[in-house]
Amino acid sequence: MSSRSHASRFHDGTIEPGARGPILRDDDGMCWRLGFVDETTANGLSGRVRVRGRIVEVDRIEVEYVEIQDGA
Repeated sequence: MSSRSHASRFHDGTIEPGARGPILRDDDGMCWRLGFVDETTANGLSGRVRVRGRIVEVDRIEVEYVEIQDGA
């Protein structure tokens, strides 16, 4: 496996509530479960965001940074 697959990158989309925490749905309809080092960071997130993080599972991003894009 290349180290490139574990590199951090930006993901844009809309935060939606999920049974196991927030979900990021991108403009192509892909959904990613979001994992935060500090769980309090996820509290209250909604709307359009840009997150920087690593894909750690097929459907999960380990979030390093969140930028609120509009009204979130």
